[in-house]
Amino acid sequence: MTPRIEEWLHQGEYDRAYDALVAAAERRFTTSARAAEALVDLAEFYSLYGEAEAEAWRAALDEAGARWPGVERNERYAALRFELEALAGQTLEPPPVEQPRAAYHVAQGLAYLGRMEAALEALPDPEVLPPFLEARAWALSGRVHESLGHLDAAARAHERAAGRSHGKERLWSLLDAAALWLETEAAEQAQTLLAEAEPLLGEGELSDRATYRYLRARVELLLGNPERAAEEIVQAEGLEAAGAGLSHGTAMVRAQVHQRFGRLEAARAAYQDAEKRAAAGDLPFVWHEWGLFELDHGDLIRAEALLRKVASDEAYPHRAHALADLAEAYYRLGDGAAADDAARRALELGTVPAAHLILGNRAYDVGAWDEALAHYRAAAAAAREGDRDWVTATEMIVDVLAQTGYPNPAEVAELAERLLPYLPPSDEWRETLRGYADRARELALKGRLLN
Repeated sequence: MTPRIEEWLHQGEYDRAYDALVAAAERRFTTSARAAEALVDLAEFYSLYGEAEAEAWRAALDEAGARWPGVERNERYAALRFELEALAGQTLEPPPVEQPRAAYHVAQGLAYLGRMEAALEALPDPEVLPPFLEARAWALSGRVHESLGHLDAAARAHERAAGRSHGKERLWSLLDAAALWLETEAAEQAQTLLAEAEPLLGEGELSDRATYRYLRARVELLLGNPERAAEEIVQAEGLEAAGAGLSHGTAMVRAQVHQRFGRLEAARAAYQDAEKRAAAGDLPFVWHEWGLFELDHGDLIRAEALLRKVASDEAYPHRAHALADLAEAYYRLGDGAAADDAARRALELGTVPAAHLILGNRAYDVGAWDEALAHYRAAAAAAREGDRDWVTATEMIVDVLAQTGYPNPAEVAELAERLLPYLPPSDEWRETLRGYADRARELALKGRLLN
């Protein structure tokens, strides 16, 4: 592929690049090898469109092989063939390649097969690729990292993709990066990227403008501006109704807005809308959030029913957390055995602070202090300081240490002081913790005097 064609692809001039590639593929070459190479270039162009051009992609590769059987030794041909078969669901072993360009196509094929760790290992440094593939390699890196749960790395990769893209492809990468920063609750980073995306909205589709408004609504919610979030989500759903297609995501954000204003029945109605709109693969996400809403607002029967459906879906990526939430529903319903079972199943799938909290509470209720303390410590260690699970676990560590006679007064005082900045002024625990801390300091002082 000539540098000029590669630059056209980088600039998004696909029709111009296509015409040049077709002309090259139809040209009479002095050798069969050169003719086959031109067809490999054309196949690579079709690969950029994925499934939409799979038939033409296959035809180009088949014609290349017919022109010159030796093309099978060409790394890019072998990689493109592997990528195409992977797209069709054929589980083949990837060909050995050394060239970065071929390695990119192998990595894409591995991603199609769901072999994300292998894809990440195969993916070459995007900066060594031609610019039109560099942006795609960064975007692929972002998708792979996201599937592996590396959200910060995924967001940064999509930002790099945006920096190497133009037009609507830059817009898509900015929206992807903003969405991922929102998953980590990094509202300011998302807000910055959305500001960069706004001037590009005219180059996108109606669905892109709806996504932009949806993400803006989520930013405003995280920044504590529910009124602005409400305005943005109305615009997002309006664009969806105008032709972009109603999504479950906008209905879920509408539910969150209603929650902020205390409109609980309106929030339930929004979750029902989300359930109706969601595709089968998205339903567990709707049920999980809806179940947590019901758990927070006291409808434990409905919460248990929703969370039980989510926890039974073995393909759901957040199943461990769903099981821990189900354990809480059972605990609050008074079914201790079911709570134990769900919490232990959650811990079999991963380290989930909420599961340790339930098991700690169960031990606390029967005075099994050592067991309770072990679970609360595990929960605090697994949670991020300041998160709700960390605050709850640390409160309970302090409480258990106080209940068992302050075996380590210095730890009680230190943990109580660490907790206080995270508690709102109205929280009853503030006075309890101050009392524990004062008593711990008294005991520590007495211990030093006696020594």
